[in-house]
Amino acid sequence: MVDFRPIENEERPCYIEFELQAEEDRDATIAQGMPVFRDVEIAHLTPPGNQGTLVLQKRITPEQLDEWRHGDRGRKRPVPYYIQAYEAWKSGLDIPANGLDIKNWPGVTPAQLRTCQEAGVRTVEDLSTANADTIRKLGMGGLALIAKATVYLENAETNKAAEEISALNVKIDALEDLIEKQSEQIAAMMDDLEPRPKRGRPKKVA
Repeated sequence: MVDFRPIENEERPCYIEFELQAEEDRDATIAQGMPVFRDVEIAHLTPPGNQGTLVLQKRITPEQLDEWRHGDRGRKRPVPYYIQAYEAWKSGLDIPANGLDIKNWPGVTPAQLRTCQEAGVRTVEDLSTANADTIRKLGMGGLALIAKATVYLENAETNKAAEEISALNVKIDALEDLIEKQSEQIAAMMDDLEPRPKRGRPKKVA
């Protein structure tokens, strides 16, 4: 059985999609004597490793958005990714993947991509942390795929750290060059400020 807790895991939350649905406004319908509808924003939450059969629907309300931003009095933690996804949807943009999309994973073969998609896994991060149910859905070669994803992410972190260190070294070298040039400029200015002996004939001695 899939462990479905879409809000509690702020690091690897569910995949989320949004849509606008028409909902009848009963009070307005009764008041006007005819069906009255209003648009309602709905979020569809699907846990990683699910093939779309287990989807939780949530109505988007100010209270729901506030819960995603700040949590729920310590019982539920914030889920910044849901806010990021919602804002992208409202702006007409594609919802960003919470990690590296499997289809953008360097070296993934078409067969491996299809296997992950059929198993309901959309990101490399979710593949590397797949539970037993997802491993079963991945079938033969699933454990090798998970190991491949884990190694890739570990190497990515190492490469990222190396790039950051290299960038810092470049900044340090640039700062050292700047300090050296400024020191030379200050020394030249100090030379210009020092009093120089007056030129001319020496005074006659009486």
